[in-house]
Amino acid sequence: MMNDMKHLVQLLVVAILLLTGCGEKKSPLDAEARDSGMRSAAALVAVDHTDTLAMERAVMDAKAKQSAYALKRDSAAVRAFDEAFRAYLKEKDKMLYLSIFPEEKK
Repeated sequence: MMNDMKHLVQLLVVAILLLTGCGEKKSPLDAEARDSGMRSAAALVAVDHTDTLAMERAVMDAKAKQSAYALKRDSAAVRAFDEAFRAYLKEKDKMLYLSIFPEEKK
């Protein structure tokens, strides 16, 4: 079970890093993307963390929502989603946040 969770976390980190763009410009979809990122993180936090299948579904749902902005080639919206997702997780479930984003332990 722990290996499944570790694999899931690594998959999420890689996917987010691949889709997160660079730059400082804002997107017209910024507010929508931030709201979606926050709601996706809330859905992940609400899942029983011992249910790895449900956790995987919540992660894949979040990834699909973020990918919609990537498909629109809106790197600013992708970044806004990611920032809101991370901020919500960090505030509401620090242990889950650190397991998904281990580079933040430093």
